[in-house]
Formats: sequence, C-alpha cells, structure tokens
Amino acid sequence: MEGKKVYLSQTEIGNITEKMGWGDRRKVAVLIGRGQFPEHDARIGKTRGWRHETIERWIKDVVKKDLQSRQK
Repeated sequence: MEGKKVYLSQTEIGNITEKMGWGDRRKVAVLIGRGQFPEHDARIGKTRGWRHETIERWIKDVVKKDLQSRQK
C-alpha cells in the first residue's frame, strides 16, 4: 500500500513552485544556499527532506505573497 510521501526533495519543491509560476529547483537551491529557506526536517546522507507542512507554510508565507505582489 502506497501512501503520501513524508518528505519532499528540493527537486519536488522546485517542481511545485515552477507549476505555480514562481521559480524552479535552481531558485530553490539558491535560496537554500543563502539560508533563506526553511530548515530541512530530515537528512539522509546528503539528501535533505522537508515535510509537506513545512513547505505548505513556506509557500503561503513567501511564494503566494510574492506572486500577489507581482500582480499589483
């Protein structure tokens, strides 16, 4: 039985934001490198993972506000 993945990768987050018209995985990578992205919730080796809740909150607080400000 397959369920919802617990963690999202940087690439998956980039795919989500790209579909929203905000940016892609490269933009996410830049934000991570600058320390302007939520701290990851898990790490397996070098791979970081973020919970859906963490990313949903970040999208609400950052991405959607940025998209709204562009429309003005």
